[in-house]
Amino acid sequence: MTATLRFAVLSDLHFVPAGQRIYGFDPRESLRRALAFLDTLPQVDFLVIVGDLTDRAERAAYESLRAELAVLRIPVILMLGNHDARAPFRAAFPDAPDQGGFVQGLHVFDQASLITLDTLTEDEPGHHGRLCPARLGFLEDALRAAPADRPVLLFQHHPPMDLAIPPMDAIRLRDAEAERAAFAHAGRRPDYLFMGHVHRPISGLWHGIPFHIQRALMHQVHHEFDQPGRIMGAIEPPDLAYVSVADGQILIHDCSFGYDGPVFDLESPEAAAATHPQELGRF
Repeated sequence: MTATLRFAVLSDLHFVPAGQRIYGFDPRESLRRALAFLDTLPQVDFLVIVGDLTDRAERAAYESLRAELAVLRIPVILMLGNHDARAPFRAAFPDAPDQGGFVQGLHVFDQASLITLDTLTEDEPGHHGRLCPARLGFLEDALRAAPADRPVLLFQHHPPMDLAIPPMDAIRLRDAEAERAAFAHAGRRPDYLFMGHVHRPISGLWHGIPFHIQRALMHQVHHEFDQPGRIMGAIEPPDLAYVSVADGQILIHDCSFGYDGPVFDLESPEAAAATHPQELGRF
């Protein structure tokens, strides 16, 4: 029996140069807590970070991120989002995957294949995503090359679907139909789709493909459903996804690594009789 594949997913780090903060947060502190939590998990084969590595794409921000990731004892797969830029990223991470000048790749493991797709557009104003012919060609080729006997997990920063948050829907992937056409041309569609960008935990089906959108490491987007206007932020705790793949089964745990409250015995009579949640730390 092939061993279970287990990996973690983070998104939207929004790093700034060392010594700076964004919205009052120090991204380094958030990342350190996430990486410390990874050390408590029974098995983590690698980490995927699904874009928006930085907030303003400064080389100093990428260098700060590189310094923080240096403590990792596992591989990390880095992706780009709308707040990133390829040139300063590659200056700090020259060994990142490169397919046709884009930060993307096919990663084949015994239990699953991962396709990381670059949706960053640098030649148009705005924060929406794009898939040019070169990237669509890579996607088709990767789907064909992925072994047929295991699931394909597709990772991309920008969601291709509307999510009932109009300001974020306005900056989603613009080439959703072309992406679906690439699936059809390849004769295979992904078994699961992982994304970031929206700063909200969202799951569902997109034309029959299950998807998971990862909550941000940094600030979150407030869920003002169907309300047009500016993008509103919220100070909600971050989390990471802990993904297990075995024998074609895909399991995703959302882990609130920032939680520092009590953990208690649900079968304890004393805990059941507590009059205030603060008492639960005793049981």
